[in-house]
Amino acid sequence: MKKLVKMLALALCLGVGTFALASCADNAAAPYITTAIARTAGSGTRSAFDELVVNSEGEALEDHMADRDWVLTAETTGQVVTSVGQNSAFLGYISLGSVAANANRIKAVKVNGVDATTENVVSGEYALSRPFILVSPDFDNLSDAAKNFISFIQSEQGQEITNGEYIAYGEPVEYSEYTGSAATVSLGGSTSVGPLMEDLAAAYMAINENVTVTVTGGGSGTGVSGAGESFDIGMASRALKAEEEKTREYVKIADDGIAVIVHKDSALTNVTFDQLFDLYVEGTRIECK
Repeated sequence: MKKLVKMLALALCLGVGTFALASCADNAAAPYITTAIARTAGSGTRSAFDELVVNSEGEALEDHMADRDWVLTAETTGQVVTSVGQNSAFLGYISLGSVAANANRIKAVKVNGVDATTENVVSGEYALSRPFILVSPDFDNLSDAAKNFISFIQSEQGQEITNGEYIAYGEPVEYSEYTGSAATVSLGGSTSVGPLMEDLAAAYMAINENVTVTVTGGGSGTGVSGAGESFDIGMASRALKAEEEKTREYVKIADDGIAVIVHKDSALTNVTFDQLFDLYVEGTRIECK
């Protein structure tokens, strides 16, 4: 029953239901965080978060999946932002690169006393970070247009776009504009990688007018499994699993932090791994201070 009530509340807050829930908008200064928002299974952001959040006794969130039936789940980054932005008793996590664009609704808090910044991700001080990767069954068999787009992503211009909110990986490569016939390149998967890929695709198409690049979501799991089938290139915001590496190749394009977010008016400024663990596993509330 507890799970049903909470899932109904989330649906209403996200606009899925047909009735208004006043508490979603009337709770702008909650004294406690009482409700945790997690991404759905298959999300690269969730996989990384569950692996990285380890309490002082050495237990990771991923070791307690069966104990977390009461936690609310959201399919996309946008749904996490919407739910947290409507209720200051909620806490969730999203790509660090998505925080600035939603600063009118949410804010990132410190984790273990460290600010969520790209500088702290680079230095290793910020503990929540993960890779952004592109996935294919065989990169050598991609179309010339798809290969050209990947080269653009890895070029100086592509990395400049990436470094706007994320951390580009590797040294820039030489890039030449596409000279082939009209083509379409399709990408699908992680909703965390999606906004970056849309920016890269727009810049790429501005200089390669005979190539159309499409970007769809679905989550990292979909990005891995659908690469080469549902779309040309998959997007994932986590490392490949051992079994996936048997049939998939990957190219790392960036590193990204995972920001722990709360309502913009929340008094909460810092959370520890122990607090996150206890909230997600036990439902232990966090005092906003």
